[in-house]
Amino acid sequence: MQGKLICLYGIDGSGKSTILEMLNNSKLKNTVCTSCLKKAIFEEELYQAEKKLHFHRQDVFSHEFKHVLHIGSVIYRMYNEILPFLDAGKNVILDRYIICVKVFTELFLRPSYNCLSKALECLPNPDIGIYLNVDIDTAFARIQQRSLKTGVPPHYSESKQALILKQTKYEEIIPSESYPVIKVNANQDINMVYSTVLKLLNQLEIC
Repeated sequence: MQGKLICLYGIDGSGKSTILEMLNNSKLKNTVCTSCLKKAIFEEELYQAEKKLHFHRQDVFSHEFKHVLHIGSVIYRMYNEILPFLDAGKNVILDRYIICVKVFTELFLRPSYNCLSKALECLPNPDIGIYLNVDIDTAFARIQQRSLKTGVPPHYSESKQALILKQTKYEEIIPSESYPVIKVNANQDINMVYSTVLKLLNQLEIC
């Protein structure tokens, strides 16, 4: 029997990565928790070249080029890492997937949207989406806390204005998806959000 593909969606600061990590730590039966949007393919090679040839990627490669690498990574990981799990009957939970890429592309790389979104058409749809619905202020506060903790400044796409635009775009795209996307209140304490998601997965007989 084919495994089920479940995707966590939501704006930055909604708790996608944290919930995925918590699900992974809970050792769900017959389930793999992973991400399609880890480091882009060739990112390490570019980093090594940057050090050796003394150039800065941001000066040489456009946002579109880097985004193409990320889309290529999603396609590569789906067909080489995730589909084999699904074919073996394992369920797979991802913390980002097609909708996330569509939202970012349409908002920040609009001239390339048609071309880049076309590349996503080869990817299989999830069986179920879980949308972590969070208020902008809550999400922004979490992003700031994460930045203080890691020492890494927020990305330009994590500003309050960008979060508002992303949330609007999610709300616009989700109803047109051909598979069920279930909303979860992600304003609660992260442990409560985790419990809600876990209960939902149990109801769906995912774990």
